[in-house]
Amino acid sequence: MKRTYLILIVLSVALAGCHNKLKSEPVVAEPQEAQDTSHDAIYNFSFGDVELWTLKDKVNTMPAALFPDADAKIVKELMPNGEADAGINVFLVKHNGQYILFDAGLGAEKGGEMMSLLQALNIQSSDISAVCITHFHGDHIGGMLTNGDASFPKATVYCSAEEVKAWKTDKGVQKMLAAYEGRVQTFNGGETILGDIVTKAAPGHTPGHTLYQVGSVLIIGDLLHAAALQLPHPEFSAKYDQDQKMSVKTRQEYYQYIKDNHLVVAGMHLPFSGVMEDFPTK
Repeated sequence: MKRTYLILIVLSVALAGCHNKLKSEPVVAEPQEAQDTSHDAIYNFSFGDVELWTLKDKVNTMPAALFPDADAKIVKELMPNGEADAGINVFLVKHNGQYILFDAGLGAEKGGEMMSLLQALNIQSSDISAVCITHFHGDHIGGMLTNGDASFPKATVYCSAEEVKAWKTDKGVQKMLAAYEGRVQTFNGGETILGDIVTKAAPGHTPGHTLYQVGSVLIIGDLLHAAALQLPHPEFSAKYDQDQKMSVKTRQEYYQYIKDNHLVVAGMHLPFSGVMEDFPTK
């Protein structure tokens, strides 16, 4: 894989060891080229005919208290400082001549840096043709609105029909969806969108939590939160997971899928760069 530039972050301990039927896809004008610029909050690499950028929306850590049911000895060993390095990442992909965002981070009002990082790449909000949402937690959809309006005026929003159903009474989610009225496409897990991006149902964290496979890259959303702990121990769930037993099953199944298919992983809560080319095994 050819890197334009590289920012390496070594994951501590564990990483060191390691419905509406879809309508026709939108036709958009070719966006301007992203600037090849060095930035300590942007990571860029290419795989096949796809180019991906990690946008570091915010630095984050995951405290050990998020895992009250995990073995205390293991937690202390793998999280000796009482927390694990993490992040809040947004992924931008250029594919088939379109710029596609995967999630939208916290939003500028809560300290998210996504929009300023797009600007650093010389990409305007109107250049984004699609936003694929993994789930509806605030650190994933906060950037969808700016001052109450749609942040991406030309984007089609893709999200799981199950996730839309699960959040139908949430006023914040409904406000976001309303801002993109007429440009929201729902899908069932397993369907293909935007030509060849495969949606992967991953319930447990939320009912409609979705992963996205773009060629050899699997964008895993919140499949895990604390890599140092959950890479070697997928049986431990964070309190953020709505159905913890289901999240364990889902995590174990996808870990095996990643290994069997030799996939690159892009994770919203992996420490920056957010990308793992060699998925560690136990």
